[in-house]
Amino acid sequence: MNARTDTASDTVPDPVATANSFRHAAGRFASGVTVVTTRNGDHLYGITATSFVSLSMSPLLVAVSINAHSPFLDEVNSAGCFAVNVLASDQREVSQYFSTRGRGKAEGAFPGVATGTELTGAPVVSGCLSWFDTRLHAILLGGDHQILIGEVVAAGGTDSGADLAAGRPLLYWAGGYRRLDPDDAGTPATGIEAFADALSARLHEDGLSPSELIEAQHALEPAAAELAAFRRSPEGLAALREAIEGSRVAASVPERFTEESVRFHAALGAAGGNPAIAASLQSLARSRHAHYSTGTNPQATRRTLEAHQEIYDAIAAGDAVRAREAMTAHLAVVSRRLCCPAEPAAVPSTAQTASTTPAPPTKES
Repeated sequence: MNARTDTASDTVPDPVATANSFRHAAGRFASGVTVVTTRNGDHLYGITATSFVSLSMSPLLVAVSINAHSPFLDEVNSAGCFAVNVLASDQREVSQYFSTRGRGKAEGAFPGVATGTELTGAPVVSGCLSWFDTRLHAILLGGDHQILIGEVVAAGGTDSGADLAAGRPLLYWAGGYRRLDPDDAGTPATGIEAFADALSARLHEDGLSPSELIEAQHALEPAAAELAAFRRSPEGLAALREAIEGSRVAASVPERFTEESVRFHAALGAAGGNPAIAASLQSLARSRHAHYSTGTNPQATRRTLEAHQEIYDAIAAGDAVRAREAMTAHLAVVSRRLCCPAEPAAVPSTAQTASTTPAPPTKES
């Protein structure tokens, strides 16, 4: 007879789903906030709901989940229609109004909440981000909730036909109301990148001096080059190559060359893989462009291309020490061209050696 031997894995109980663990897990799902409304004669009804989904494109269906004990369900079933109003970020009070017991019913109008109507007569909340006017398609049982399915007969919003960034949703996550990052315009850029770009504009407006710019570069760029060499990511190397090639193509056009040179330094920050350094370098972009855009000549262009290529070669080879030294030496030459004060004391000896080499009186990027 074969004996069964228990192992450690046999004695570990399977995870048990509880109401608390379910609630905690579900709370980590960020959702928009909606107010679902209906009209029955002169009486208006509304309730806040976050479990909304666009269900089907053919036919046009939406679904929203409502507590099975809510009297709102009887009113929708009687009216045969409902509207889903997606709230904007400044409509937290509207959400709180309809989530407060006893406030979701009114005669003629909701106190303090402006509404209109579309095709079915269900109230559409004024100023909401978007809305769906529906005829009741079905009601399904889902445990302690019921799922309203509506066939959409009209839809729209405050930003219809405009840039979607014109409006921002009210969100609910981890038990509280949230908003999208105010600097996130809906582009692939992250919030950090958007913040760095805003800081770049502010530094430029405030007039970051050449000496302050160089000091910041000395503090950031040798470390960025070193990190880029440690990581040697294919994406980072590709971005650096593209910037160098762009600089070569634009070598005869000073303005374009400066733009490509600035792109090289931004790519260097990203290649290091440290978001703080990348954002800091991005914040210098406008000031760098302003200080380097004049005085560029063929000799300065050639020296900049050579320096950038040397930095790239060290990074591609994974030589972190050489990458740091090449960047430091490049900054030493740039510093003199901008007529800045003596370089920071922390500059390594390789940069001090490079700084003793005579350089032509030109500006470099």
